[in-house]
Amino acid sequence: MKRSAGLAIMAVVPLLMAAMWMDRQPSIKPYQAPVLVSPGDSVPVSGQELVSQDAELKNPVSPNAESAAQGKALFTINCAMCHGPTSAERGPVGKKLTPPPPGLDRDLLQGLSDGDIFKAITLGFGRMPPFQSKLSPRERWDLVTFLRTRK
Repeated sequence: MKRSAGLAIMAVVPLLMAAMWMDRQPSIKPYQAPVLVSPGDSVPVSGQELVSQDAELKNPVSPNAESAAQGKALFTINCAMCHGPTSAERGPVGKKLTPPPPGLDRDLLQGLSDGDIFKAITLGFGRMPPFQSKLSPRERWDLVTFLRTRK
């Protein structure tokens, strides 16, 4: 009897020790991404685009009718709900915001470079969300082309 009790204790002790160590392990809270650190000499292969606020960007897309048409379609889907279908009228979401978002007419954008507009679309600002993960660089440049032709 004593021998079986001793074996039971010896079997339970490692489980109890493991239970004590479980409290000291890293845990991830709900909706919190784990913080992963890349090795110092690694090369990123994710294909993610890096856009700096200080970078001077030039539009690689030639301003043609096809690019403007694609930009108009993207504007209708992604931007018109706030900025409005025309520069004179805000969209249904934009009407509920105080202050309302700008109309993005030619006069407003005239003082901005294509790179500035691209960075605003990419990185977002204020209440405007960033579109870097939602639209490809080509689609964002098409939006810039459309905004240059918008009245």
